[in-house]
Amino acid sequence: MRSLLTALTGCILLILACSVVAEPAAEGEWWTMQLADETFRIERVADPESRRQGLMGRRLSPDEGMLFDFPAGTVPAIWMRNMQISLDLVYINERGQITHIFAAVPPCRNMPCDIYQADRPLRFVLELPEGTAARLGLTVGQQLPMDELLALPVPSV
Repeated sequence: MRSLLTALTGCILLILACSVVAEPAAEGEWWTMQLADETFRIERVADPESRRQGLMGRRLSPDEGMLFDFPAGTVPAIWMRNMQISLDLVYINERGQITHIFAAVPPCRNMPCDIYQADRPLRFVLELPEGTAARLGLTVGQQLPMDELLALPVPSV
């Protein structure tokens, strides 16, 4: 009886272990964007789960960024919870113009975290490694070269 109970316990533990498999983080589409004289690999995230996950727990190389693509009418609000690195947050309207830059935004280690919110509905937020916006001379009102991205359908959710 004892060996049967041990075998059943082992089977149950094995079944539980197999059913708790972590799902891989959702990845977006990779695009190339020319900013100033530098070429960046930009990961576009356009679905709710990918936008929610963002760069949490990840790092960026100096030539990478993440572009959040939001549904029409969204007033983006970004926080830095569970981030490993500081970022520049570049807010971009539906025409590809920079409307605001939050520079050198630090990770949030303890709640409550600061919220970096746009003052109007926008389509995109581009996250770049800290200091990149200043190094490239990005400014409010600047038109970014993103015609291919602007031509994509606006996310519905």
